[in-house]
Amino acid sequence: MLQGRVNLKNPDIKFWLMETDDYGANNGLPPIVEKRIFFGREIGGADRKPLPTYQLKSRTYLGPKAMDAEIAVLLAHQALATPGKLVYDPFVGTGSILIAAAHYGAMTMGADIDIRVVRDGRGPDCNVWSNFKQVNVLYEIEFWVSMFCFSNYY
Repeated sequence: MLQGRVNLKNPDIKFWLMETDDYGANNGLPPIVEKRIFFGREIGGADRKPLPTYQLKSRTYLGPKAMDAEIAVLLAHQALATPGKLVYDPFVGTGSILIAAAHYGAMTMGADIDIRVVRDGRGPDCNVWSNFKQVNVLYEIEFWVSMFCFSNYY
């Protein structure tokens, strides 16, 4: 039995009820045979607050391919990026994953086969470093060029 006052605006524990039923339109899926009801307790959620800060349309420097901010934040969550952790991105490009990980306090490190994308960008004020400066996540960041595809071992 739960005891204490109920706070519906900011609850300590959230319960969810989900229901399935045949509403007539299955969008090409097999029909739902029976109605089902699922009841469960919420054990986690997503922090969507940083997304507007890191959107690609506001980014100073974009390379030929840049990962969307929402996907980068999801990857940082999956990697459990927190202070004291090291996040390494072997295909850093313009730094989307590292920027998201640095937002959560992780030390970041990355490599890319094309040093021009990482080091030069489009000038001294338009490169990967400018993306980090733009969103104020200047934690410990390291980059280097990696040329594994030219290895003599395969």
